Amino acid sequence: MSASPRLRFWRCAIVAAVIASPVDAQVMRGVVRSQTTSRTIERARLTAQDRAGRVVGETTSDDGGRFTLRVQANGQPFMVTVRRIGVEPSTTAEFALAPGDTAEYELSVPERSVVGDTVRVMGMASLNESRYQEAMRRGWKVFSPAEVAKHRDEATHVYDLLRWAGAGSLVIPNRPTECVKSARYIAGERRGERCMVWVVDGYVLGPTPVLNPADTYFMAILTASESAVQFGDKAPWGAIVLYTRMNGDRIHP
Repeated sequence: MSASPRLRFWRCAIVAAVIASPVDAQVMRGVVRSQTTSRTIERARLTAQDRAGRVVGETTSDDGGRFTLRVQANGQPFMVTVRRIGVEPSTTAEFALAPGDTAEYELSVPERSVVGDTVRVMGMASLNESRYQEAMRRGWKVFSPAEVAKHRDEATHVYDLLRWAGAGSLVIPNRPTECVKSARYIAGERRGERCMVWVVDGYVLGPTPVLNPADTYFMAILTASESAVQFGDKAPWGAIVLYTRMNGDRIHP
């Protein structure tokens, strides 16, 4: 079955012969590549449908573009559609695999930017990469993922990361039960009691949170005026913004 003009797909090669399998499902393994650059396409969604349009299998390619698609089509023909932001949606011609068969394919798809009403999408950044880019745009004093990665596994407390990063604008206590303060405030004055707060993954936690430095992705220091604008009366005297590795861990200095 030929693809529609906007859903074109090329099956480049069958890299391995069909081999027997004890399971009833038809299994497709292989890699998704860009037709333009031959680079592998990670996190592409593959959906198998039979002639009636029923979904008979779904999977997602991994970070290397590899995929394993199990299809419950009872030996009937099926087609596979590949979708991902930055890739033109593409549908194959029909495959015909007997139940229990396994075959390996290399799938080549057209790669192009996706244009919406107001946004041009060239790819997908992780949530933490987006947060880091936003912190840089705001002009915050940022300690990059690369800087943090040099020391986070050796640190016993997040205060150690601040010291190693050279946060000279801060007064960093030796005891973790004490809060971090801005160096602008002189010890002994009433203003010196004004503690900076920690903001972790967007949540204001307070002046002395318990954090594992090994979980840190990047940090930023906000002045009192910056933190008041960003977090209101929850952080009136400055803030230390920390994002954990939970939402992405790619290091871009």
